[in-house]
Amino acid sequence: MVHRIFRLFPVAVFCGFLVAGCAGSSPNVVARIGNDPLTLEDFEEQYSKNNGGWEKATASTMEDRERFLDLLVRFRLKVKQAYDTGLLADSSVRSELDGYEVTVASAYMVDKEIVERKVRQMYDRKRDEVRASHILIRLDPAASPQDTLAAYNKAMKILDMIPRYSFDTLAVTYSEDQSVSFNRGDVGFFSIGRMVPEFEDVAYSLKIGEVTPVPVRTQFGYHIIKVTGRHQNRGAVRVSHILRRFKDDMTDTTAVTDSTSIIYNILKGGADFAETARRYSQDPNSGPNGGDIGFYDRERVPPAVGEIFYSTPLDSVSPPLRMSYGYHIFKITGFTPMPKFQDAEKDLRQQYQQTSYNADYSRFVKSLLKEYRLTMDTLAIAELCSSLDTTKSPANATWSDTLSPQLKKRTMFTCQDRKFTVNDFIDHVNITGEFRGMPLNPTNVHYMISRMADGKIVEEHARQVPKRYPAFSRLLKEYQDGILLYRIEQDEVWKKVVVNDSLLKVFYDSTKARYRWPDRVNFAEIFLTTDSLAKAAYKEIKAGKDFGDVAEKYTMRSGYKEKKGVWGWTPNSANEFSRYAAVLPVDSIPPPFEHPTGWSVIQVLGKDSAHAKTFEEAKPELMSSYQEYASKLRQEEWVAELKQRYPVVINREMLTEAFKRKPVATQ
Repeated sequence: MVHRIFRLFPVAVFCGFLVAGCAGSSPNVVARIGNDPLTLEDFEEQYSKNNGGWEKATASTMEDRERFLDLLVRFRLKVKQAYDTGLLADSSVRSELDGYEVTVASAYMVDKEIVERKVRQMYDRKRDEVRASHILIRLDPAASPQDTLAAYNKAMKILDMIPRYSFDTLAVTYSEDQSVSFNRGDVGFFSIGRMVPEFEDVAYSLKIGEVTPVPVRTQFGYHIIKVTGRHQNRGAVRVSHILRRFKDDMTDTTAVTDSTSIIYNILKGGADFAETARRYSQDPNSGPNGGDIGFYDRERVPPAVGEIFYSTPLDSVSPPLRMSYGYHIFKITGFTPMPKFQDAEKDLRQQYQQTSYNADYSRFVKSLLKEYRLTMDTLAIAELCSSLDTTKSPANATWSDTLSPQLKKRTMFTCQDRKFTVNDFIDHVNITGEFRGMPLNPTNVHYMISRMADGKIVEEHARQVPKRYPAFSRLLKEYQDGILLYRIEQDEVWKKVVVNDSLLKVFYDSTKARYRWPDRVNFAEIFLTTDSLAKAAYKEIKAGKDFGDVAEKYTMRSGYKEKKGVWGWTPNSANEFSRYAAVLPVDSIPPPFEHPTGWSVIQVLGKDSAHAKTFEEAKPELMSSYQEYASKLRQEEWVAELKQRYPVVINREMLTEAFKRKPVATQ
């Protein structure tokens, strides 16, 4: 179960005494647990995984390593008992492990075979920026074969003209990209993520001066692409700016143009940019900060702006850039180099998920169709479609009642010789939230079957993961050990911790100083959102009406009408109302006071000085504290028993050799 996925080691454990001495004749053994060796490599792998990676592990102290070794030995002791007592054969453990293996193997496989490769490619591409020009022949994604062929032939004819005519001339003449009128086909420098994937892939594959040999199809149509430049990515650029805005009615464009020119000349004359920005910029956010707007990558800004950012020298000021809303004057104040892959990986993964993942995953699944021999029984599927009530959806509990017992047993499709029946389809639909509101018409049913088949193909491929990726087998073993640890701790610790009033009272007597009430006040409140209502309520109280009755009539605080405004005993420091009530005399009802959310009238009902809680008052806290205390005692008692059963021998000197080698990459 997902909620049982936990860290390798329990959080609340005490460091126990381990027997010091030689861990055996093997030179790289850090410890022996019974007859099982714990090698230095095992220790290094677990330490680095649980403590921020190999680089941080190299800086660890002996104290850090010894503390972790103690935790690791305890873990191994407990898991060893779990295996020895046969917990792995428990049906509930087996069921959980089987479900986990398929689910996580699928995710692991997708990460290894799609995501990791693409994210690394994104990082490698991000090192360079490419400049390209293109000619676009527009084509609707759903165009007919005839229209598609016509567009392709038109693009090919343009390609044939390239040796005789310049690329920008052909772009101006033939390109159907609206921006060609001012950029002559030049899309400027770009890095990952700015262009659609098909365009980006081809652009990064070309050398400077090369043109695509055939048109490139994207969602916009056919592109002829020429790479005109390539250089190393300078990283993110830090920018300050001065903004001068036009009025909404654009009646002051000349005046704003003139004033911007004057500001630019002042800066060119040596004026301090930050001070000038504070004085003249109309950006309310950056102006007071000297115009600083932070770091930007090229792909985050429009091409024209990116060109300015990356062509302007450090500490230089750009000429004014006119936009639809006014002018910018930019100053480049710094560059930050490309981050290391491990520092950029998280953001790159997120970017990949948002841009290319879905398309790549679909292509990946299609590539598996032949490998795993997916075959559909079209007759069975046709009978299924005709037997369903198209007015119903899977949200209706009886949606499958129209299907005969014979039909439910029929095979819909096979995958790698595994058969999936209509009954399997029913079960899949019932647990898939995506399908819940879909009417059961033939189009939607075919979609559901297709989605189910895709999932089964991926599952089948995932079953091969342990053979292809040794690291996954280790991951699975770690999860298995974690499940067994959870179960053995339930049996050996939590089920053996007894809690009853007699034990709690003994524990209370020895720890009662921990359980105290702070200074408290009991008060009632009438909360209102307007001054006039607060005055009206207070007037009724002054006229002799009961405070509780007035509170029941007026108060607007949710849940307090039925309580007649009474808060009950509340620590003096709990909030502004208790702090206010704490300084008032008992039974006093001062006039309404204003606070950030409205007005309140307060009646002080009583005060209580700090004092020890009685056993009954402390009982909820006692239960939790005692269970923690008793479980720690039982943990120590259990570990001592395990060390008697499985003698532990430690070679602490071996820890000084940890992390001296280079880490080994895993698949």
